[in-house]
Amino acid sequence: MNFRTWLAKRDPLYILQRGKNLLQRYKLSPSVAMKRVDRVVNSLADYGCAPTFPTPGVVIESRPAYFRELQERGVEFSVHSYHHIDLKSCPPQEARAQLIRAIEAFERHGLEAHGFRCPYLSWSDALLDVLPPGLFGYSSNQAVRWDVITESITRRQAVNFGIVDNLYIPKNANDKACVPWMIGGLVEIPVCVPDDIQLYDGLELGVEAIIKVWTRILNRTHQRGELYNQMFHPELVDIDEQIFPSILLSAKALTPAVWITRLRDVSAWWREKNGFKAEITPTNSGLQVDFTCSPRATVLSRGLDLPGEPWADGYQRLETRRVQLPAGTRPFIGISAAAPAWVAPFLQEQGYIVDTTETAPACGLYFDPQTLEEIYGEVALIARIEKSDAPLVRFWRWPDGCRSALCISGDLDALTLWDYASRIVMH
Repeated sequence: MNFRTWLAKRDPLYILQRGKNLLQRYKLSPSVAMKRVDRVVNSLADYGCAPTFPTPGVVIESRPAYFRELQERGVEFSVHSYHHIDLKSCPPQEARAQLIRAIEAFERHGLEAHGFRCPYLSWSDALLDVLPPGLFGYSSNQAVRWDVITESITRRQAVNFGIVDNLYIPKNANDKACVPWMIGGLVEIPVCVPDDIQLYDGLELGVEAIIKVWTRILNRTHQRGELYNQMFHPELVDIDEQIFPSILLSAKALTPAVWITRLRDVSAWWREKNGFKAEITPTNSGLQVDFTCSPRATVLSRGLDLPGEPWADGYQRLETRRVQLPAGTRPFIGISAAAPAWVAPFLQEQGYIVDTTETAPACGLYFDPQTLEEIYGEVALIARIEKSDAPLVRFWRWPDGCRSALCISGDLDALTLWDYASRIVMH
């Protein structure tokens, strides 16, 4: 992205205010920024949380010993390009070279990097197509916007918010399930917005108002059993360290539990979960279902007389990995072979047992193309299933009985004003 393109995505007042904020928050020396990072790491550790910091390779190379020390304390680092530039505006091979150069810098300095996040969340299918297989385990680039702001805002504040929103190009949480998914060989782990830059710098909300906004997201992701991957920026630690304790305490009070973890652990779990199988075998009296999965798996049932303990939403958590079902009972999701191609793989990735064979119409729930035409988006499809009274057995999305997951991932874009100045030069 050249400087003219960069300028076109921002208006003069936004650039002026952003420049003023950066001059206040960063110095020529990295010491102030490093102290901020230490503060947020220590604050999160008090609540059993370790952050993930997507960090440019050039920043890693400026203070490698410092980043190694943070890694030893449980902090995860992921690649944030080598230079902080808009990779979507680069030719795919140039963007690929940025990511490879960054991972080489991480490896050279003894730092692990399991995934990547593009600056400005500027990913593209073309970039993913040219990445060497196995270079990364996950990406975290798709924003999901939660419409949870009820506070009154001015026109100028709305413009500032919208500038950042347009950079992120988010999907709407009313339609998009905020859960990981496989894309090629990567686990894509979506990011939740609005973030702290949008709320504090953009809408000029105070600490209590931001707590309310982020707590609404936390509660909605928990109710829907999804992922709250809260993106923040360490330059706003003065604000964030007042907010995170409230969010983490609220998360710890929810039941079933919230899995508080790092992006690398979400990625590893999602791959593990996607290997689970349910083998269905006819018997003289009905069906036998064998769940092949790890001990951490959460296996649920509803509307069936099976051994288990109450969980949530009418489900119980099964005590066994083998169940016997009476004749005529097929507590699975039947999908017509003529259904849109995305439907069956999506439902399977959510843990439902999907039947697309000739027995699909005999399942407790069956979706034909006409029915699916009436349902818009992933969220509506899941809601239709969960609001039905049909019996079900299924895998849940998260391990160890947790209902939802929470990650805190902070884009560590810079340590000094020089880092920001170099970004302008690169553009």
